[in-house]
Amino acid sequence: MRDRSSPLLLHDNRQGGGAQQRGVFVMEALVALVVVSIAVAGLFALMANVLRASGESLLRAEATELAAAALARMNAENPATLAERYDALASGPGFVALLAAARRLPGVTDTANRPMVAIGPGPSSGTRSVVVTIGWQTPSGGGHRASMSGVVGP
Repeated sequence: MRDRSSPLLLHDNRQGGGAQQRGVFVMEALVALVVVSIAVAGLFALMANVLRASGESLLRAEATELAAAALARMNAENPATLAERYDALASGPGFVALLAAARRLPGVTDTANRPMVAIGPGPSSGTRSVVVTIGWQTPSGGGHRASMSGVVGP
């Protein structure tokens, strides 16, 4: 009769089987490490893309806000003098203020990515049709533009 306190040995691993078992375990651990490393690298790439996209959308929102603010300022001004106040070549005071605000965006300087203001006749007398375009350069090198148009006048 067998003693119940001692386990029943069906196979004896003392003949070198333990070393082989350890080798298989090390290989499984290495494969698991490679799989986890690939997954972590994928997550880092995904996070980098998310950060880049959110940064670009933030810049687009800021440019759109600048264009909207310029249109709002123009709406409070005399429509008959808009062309001279926002003339880029003559450094009109309205354009100079818009350029100073646009310099917050990356890549905007006195000579590169300057805002553009197009002023034309409006649909009725005493009004002007205005298009404000704000450009910027992303750190990755891509150029972007945001435009807003409206009718200014009484």
